[in-house]
Amino acid sequence: MSMFKSPKKVLFTAMFAVSSMSMAHAATYEAKVPDSIITPNKVESKYLGAMNYTDGAPSLSTHEKARDFVDTADAVRVFLSGIPVASIYGLLQGHVSIGMEPNRTIGISEGLLNAKSIWLTANTTTPYVSGEVDVKGGPVVLEVGSPILGLVDNAAFKFVSRVGVTHPQDKGKGGKYFFYHSSYKGELPKGYIHVKTEGYRHWLLFRIITTPKTMKADVQTLKDTMKLYSYGKEERTNFVDFSGVQYNTVHAMDESFYDEVNALIQHEPSAVFDQEWLSLAKRLGIEKGKPFKPDTRMQGILEEASKIATADARSYYFHPDESVTTYDDRKWFTPLVNGHLFIDNEHGVVNANDRAMFHFMATGITPDMVTKTVGAGSDYRLATRDVENNLLDGSKYYTVTLPADAPVTKFWSFMVYDNQTRSMLETDQVSSGIDGLNKSVKKNADGTITIHFAPKAPKGAEGNWVQTIEGKGYNVIFRVYGPTETWFDKSWKPSDFHLVK
Repeated sequence: MSMFKSPKKVLFTAMFAVSSMSMAHAATYEAKVPDSIITPNKVESKYLGAMNYTDGAPSLSTHEKARDFVDTADAVRVFLSGIPVASIYGLLQGHVSIGMEPNRTIGISEGLLNAKSIWLTANTTTPYVSGEVDVKGGPVVLEVGSPILGLVDNAAFKFVSRVGVTHPQDKGKGGKYFFYHSSYKGELPKGYIHVKTEGYRHWLLFRIITTPKTMKADVQTLKDTMKLYSYGKEERTNFVDFSGVQYNTVHAMDESFYDEVNALIQHEPSAVFDQEWLSLAKRLGIEKGKPFKPDTRMQGILEEASKIATADARSYYFHPDESVTTYDDRKWFTPLVNGHLFIDNEHGVVNANDRAMFHFMATGITPDMVTKTVGAGSDYRLATRDVENNLLDGSKYYTVTLPADAPVTKFWSFMVYDNQTRSMLETDQVSSGIDGLNKSVKKNADGTITIHFAPKAPKGAEGNWVQTIEGKGYNVIFRVYGPTETWFDKSWKPSDFHLVK
């Protein structure tokens, strides 16, 4: 082969080189790049420390830091937005643990609840009636034959239906409720109250319309007339008295929380849950139809996320934002300022913090909780701090004064709860509180009533005393049953907690 090129080839090569140089010059990077879109090669992060890049491409260590942080942040959000799901799981599994079967068993606190049962913010004033409806295998029937006030919530802790006096077809007369999933193709029997749902497992919670004098008889009437069974398979309904039973219905606050939400994600149709929440859960390995087996790395992330989420969830309740306070000059508050759906009426946006706060401390969601019904229903106020904005301390002595003429057609009630469990505080007082039905409660000369919260009863005020425990923090719910107009217009309001020194 010749080592020399022809003159024509040399000329062509030279022309091609000049042309290429001209093209490169025409494509010179001349964009005016804003500094805001450029990532320096070295960045210092408050949470991740040194982060290194090569002309915008993260180093392997930076990639791993960012991935762990984002996965932890996702896990925190899955926890906080999943509190309603874990809470309903805790309730249903708690009742299964004491022998209650779905579609078969009704539980009743015939002797009223006490601190032995771990229930979120339960009270000792009225009997609770509870059960589970699971329509995964087909429709379920609930027969109601006596006046009750109740609700049905699904596995996402979303309201599905009223039951009893507030249901427009029941109105206290009773009836047969026919629960069925939206995929059901069979008949809708005539004469039933039809309840269509997108979920499978549901929690039933009722209160018997009763008085202390007639409570025993009213409980028996309910047992004689209420039935729960799978449609077409009527069997004898079992009744369980869970008064004073030591069992737990409260969800976990550690990494096992994720096992609880996974259990319902596996059982339920995905339509029940928020799709964005499911996508975040999927990033953690929680996905319907697949086993949840976090590796060592993910186990560490879930453990860390549960610590952060727990701090945030508890902060909502014990350091409440001013937006949830009820009065301009009081510490009392409520997470239901935007209703049972937690949607801001002005902007139509869900307040996730209020939702997490409510389900962290309470159970049962229904429009009746926020419907203004003068002289009927009930309403609540919460307190975690005293007038000086200090956390309530079981070692100290406080007073709360109720103005004269309480705005109720029935009665008022104070209940104290353990800060850890949000369940009734364990004291020597079975009631864990006091109410207006108690004949030992004395009024002051001007008609006001002073309630005393302390480890020991103040001399002369034993009838107005609520026991607290030294070394234990607590929180309080003030309830009014049958609130009247002066409650709703806020012209009548309880005082804050005042420390007695």
